[in-house]
Amino acid sequence: MSSRPRNRADYTLTEETPKRRRSRLLWVVAVVVVAAAVELLIVYPNKVTKGQQQADFKSFVVTMRSDVLGCQVALQDGYHALARIHGGDTSQLGVANTILQQDEAYCTLAVNSDLYNLATLSPPNDLNQFNLTPVAHNLYSWAYPGAAGILADAETLLTKPHDQGAIENLRSRVHNMDFLLNSVNQDLAKISAQLNLSPQVVKLNPLTDMPTFVKAQLAS
Repeated sequence: MSSRPRNRADYTLTEETPKRRRSRLLWVVAVVVVAAAVELLIVYPNKVTKGQQQADFKSFVVTMRSDVLGCQVALQDGYHALARIHGGDTSQLGVANTILQQDEAYCTLAVNSDLYNLATLSPPNDLNQFNLTPVAHNLYSWAYPGAAGILADAETLLTKPHDQGAIENLRSRVHNMDFLLNSVNQDLAKISAQLNLSPQVVKLNPLTDMPTFVKAQLAS
């Protein structure tokens, strides 16, 4: 069989010189090197130090504390409004009701941007192995629906201080909030131990500043 005729317009049949082969090989090598470098940057990031993890973990806990603090203050403010009414200052009933409604709203992410930050908080990449996102979500749940719900029930107690439905709701909410906070602090303690840190904790209490007459009914 005769060989295929060489067509000057068909560049696939152009004879490849050693110089051209070297040039093509260099391009291939360059592409492979760049791809490998990109993979190293994406898949194998620089190894972080234990010190960096410790600092980032402490900062994460501080952020969680700061984000939930405003709702804790709002809860205590609502308690004070409720206590004033049942302490005899009934002329301020309308004012107290407005305060409780505002405090309840402040324990929602629609009004409180700190709670929005807490609900969407993600840890730095070097802490991904510790699965901290559910911890932040549990702390957010302490505020909403926990504290927000207590403030809603407190609005009922303004005019119906012995309403058993509201009291039972409060009892259930306090129990759930304590459970959530215990879970948060247990998780933080485990991670603290893994990072060789003293236990990092979030201190909250749904009973702080709760009016005495409400605490008495919860205890009965």
